[in-house]
Amino acid sequence: RIRLSFDDPGGATTGKLLPSGEVRNILDIAGIGAIEASLVDATNACVFVAADSLGLKGTEMPEALEANQNVMQALEAIRCAAAVVMGLTASPEEAKARSPSNPKVALVSPAQPAATLAGDMIKADAMDLTVRMVSMGRPHHAVPLTGAMCLAIAAGIDGTIVNQVRKRSQLSDLRIGHPSGVIELSADVSDENGWRADRVVVYRTARRLMEGSVLIPAVINAENEG
Repeated sequence: RIRLSFDDPGGATTGKLLPSGEVRNILDIAGIGAIEASLVDATNACVFVAADSLGLKGTEMPEALEANQNVMQALEAIRCAAAVVMGLTASPEEAKARSPSNPKVALVSPAQPAATLAGDMIKADAMDLTVRMVSMGRPHHAVPLTGAMCLAIAAGIDGTIVNQVRKRSQLSDLRIGHPSGVIELSADVSDENGWRADRVVVYRTARRLMEGSVLIPAVINAENEG
């Protein structure tokens, strides 16, 4: 496993880790009402909402979410409202037309047994929270790496919705359950005159692609030794 550390990832899109200055915001969504959300910008701007605030369990598969037009419309409305509060656009209409990829919107829920797209079951004790993330109007089959990094930072900030639903454990890594399995990250945050994202760590793997031998003539080898 290869450890990749990203230092000071806060404010990558908006210039602020907490663009609204708050760990939680109330978004007034037409046709839905008040929705509580956490707006965090670390490696990528994201808006996090609790799955149960939309009547969801949080383990729904991407196809099921996409087929539920009421939920998808609600998530897009939440995303557009958050874009205005985060200072990314001047209006929800502009967010829809000109900023379809930022911010990303994610449904978070506590650790719970969940099926994967491959048909496996993930046990609740194998994760610390569950996420379903939407980008460009489509539910992800996994979780985008920058979205997972922002999620890990948000999980460490006291008072955010992500922090509220995460399971407390002695492990240094945060285990995020998603439709394709579990991804592990770690994040360091500090609160000195305001929250700061110090670093976020992700893990990658590598495999050997090739190995071989180089034949050196004996006379050259002998000269070098001499």
